[in-house]
Amino acid sequence: MKKLHIINLEKIGGVERMFLQYINNIDHKNDTVICIGSKISKDISSNLKTKIIFSNRLFNNLPLRCPQFIRKFWLQWKISKVSSEIIIIWDLIVKLYYKPKYSKIIYYDHGSSWRFTFNKKTIKFFSILDGVISVSNASKRVMELRFQIPCKHLVVHNGIKNPININMKNKLSLFPLRLGTASRLVHLKGISVSLLTLYELISRGHDVTMEIIGKGPQKKQLEILTQKLNLSEHVIFSPFQNELSNFFTRIDIYMSTPITEAFGLSCLESLYHGVPVIFPLIDGQPEVISNHVCGVGITPSVSVKEHEFITGIRINYLNEVYNPLTDSLVKPKFLSHIDCANAVEMLMVDETYRQFSFNAQHYIREKFTFHIFEKKFQDALSFFFKQ
Repeated sequence: MKKLHIINLEKIGGVERMFLQYINNIDHKNDTVICIGSKISKDISSNLKTKIIFSNRLFNNLPLRCPQFIRKFWLQWKISKVSSEIIIIWDLIVKLYYKPKYSKIIYYDHGSSWRFTFNKKTIKFFSILDGVISVSNASKRVMELRFQIPCKHLVVHNGIKNPININMKNKLSLFPLRLGTASRLVHLKGISVSLLTLYELISRGHDVTMEIIGKGPQKKQLEILTQKLNLSEHVIFSPFQNELSNFFTRIDIYMSTPITEAFGLSCLESLYHGVPVIFPLIDGQPEVISNHVCGVGITPSVSVKEHEFITGIRINYLNEVYNPLTDSLVKPKFLSHIDCANAVEMLMVDETYRQFSFNAQHYIREKFTFHIFEKKFQDALSFFFKQ
């Protein structure tokens, strides 16, 4: 099966990390990749083993872009030159004027469907699809509830390769207790909730620190909030890192406090290392972390306006999120830092922590390995190809 992948590689996030794992596997070395955009993030290019075709460059090895008015035709032409049997479009909408005659088109959703505008462009794109693969049941339901997708729709959960230099966590640090989070530093990740949680724990008399790994446009605001809460001596901001084993060895509890999250790859990595996760019971998070088995799930209860009043950080997110408990789309809310602090205190009991850590290490290896993901992903592609 000759495959063509269409993806935007200008920034690195969950979908780009999954794509790198997939495309760098020797079984896919002959796949073709078209990058939507004129450049590739350095964090991606340093780990990419496959040649890239740029959709809007006049000459592939030069950054000279073709004129705006012919770019839409340029992409269609480049797709036709590949003559692939199956086209996988990774987490974005592509404007095509006609469907390639001999190709099946599959859209892979890793969370962008939450933010797609319901307009003619979106409807037309979905109308030419032969199938959809979603990262979670939450992703599938969001697309069904928002767009009533006409084609067949399968769910394939992410899986990651066994991290290198892994050092299993099975007990708490003596002192201080170490919290951690790793993601793009953007408003939707709710890292401000984790800072408020740290402040609350210190106010209760606990010796706690936090490490925040990542880069992004919200970093300055998070640093200002850290200073405002007098947490500078308790918080470490670390740069983006491709390999996080040392980070997960350093921390005791992983804080995943987003306002929306289709899946949560960093949570998988945390569980691999035996580090329990505190997370919201929204979107695809409960599909990644088994509540009260290897993490503590909390129902979000703080409105966007309340969070802005407390932190001074404005969140401009107008889309709804998926509530798996009611199978419905609801207004987004943040986790309460009080609830998060209570969850941390629950995990600070040695016996509880050891059990959660043990559960995490076994749970993840039974359900979310890269081998399992790749097999199910290939099976899904084969299913659509034969339709």
